[in-house]
Amino acid sequence: MNAIYKWGAITFGVGIALVILEIYFASKKKEGIEPQDKTRIWGIFKLSLFASGLVMLLIWMAE
Repeated sequence: MNAIYKWGAITFGVGIALVILEIYFASKKKEGIEPQDKTRIWGIFKLSLFASGLVMLLIWMAE
């Protein structure tokens, strides 16, 4: 497996793990998942996409 895809997948996996944790803790609140929680979850997802793309770009440029 190419190193670019491996590290991109690892970075994306960490981001998805953060999204899952955020959903878990937001659903445990008394009010449940609120609109600001959904915005935060969507932001974490977008940041994980950006970070994995950045990691893949940096590895591609280094090779």
